[in-house]
Amino acid sequence: MARRSGRRVLLFLNDSRGRPISVRPHPAGFLEVGLRRDFLAAPDRVLAEIGNLLAGRPVERRIIGAYLESRPGTGTPDRPLPPPRHDLAAMAERLNSLYLGGRSRAGVLWGRRSRRSRRRSIRFGCYDPGRNLIIMNRELDSAGVPDYFVEFILFHEMLHEVLGIDSRPGRRRSVHGRLFKLMEGTYPDYGRAVAFEKEFCRRLGIF
Repeated sequence: MARRSGRRVLLFLNDSRGRPISVRPHPAGFLEVGLRRDFLAAPDRVLAEIGNLLAGRPVERRIIGAYLESRPGTGTPDRPLPPPRHDLAAMAERLNSLYLGGRSRAGVLWGRRSRRSRRRSIRFGCYDPGRNLIIMNRELDSAGVPDYFVEFILFHEMLHEVLGIDSRPGRRRSVHGRLFKLMEGTYPDYGRAVAFEKEFCRRLGIF
């Protein structure tokens, strides 16, 4: 992290289930960085994003989030989860065939259910390029969430896999560039899905 950020780093590891990363500048010129112990097993792609965070560069926070969601013990299921209502594998196969020309190779799974808490935002899905894996928020497997919305979120993450990050010289790094938005708009229920997302977020208390 010191090499990637260009700063001297004093690292503290913890087992906190709260804030996974904390950064505080020290008067002596180095950074005091607190990290959840889970990051000891993190792949290079995740550590690269932490380095970007320390250096003040743009950060792909979904990559860090996807890694943390995949770690044992991150979720807190109180009882065995029921069978999923939505078949992600079948959805991914359909989307890949109809709209992506079979270019998607990512695995897809439901994330662990976590305790609800007050929040200002929610991530419905994330793509982890280090493991080529799409993790979907289990909130979407709730009653009242239609197939077309789950498909739309899954399609969004599949586009991240297929298109990658636009990092051409002279341009700001972009994950939702013009081509991404054009392709996302080809989803037949795009308008209905966007409208449902607003209603669903209102239902969850996120505005």
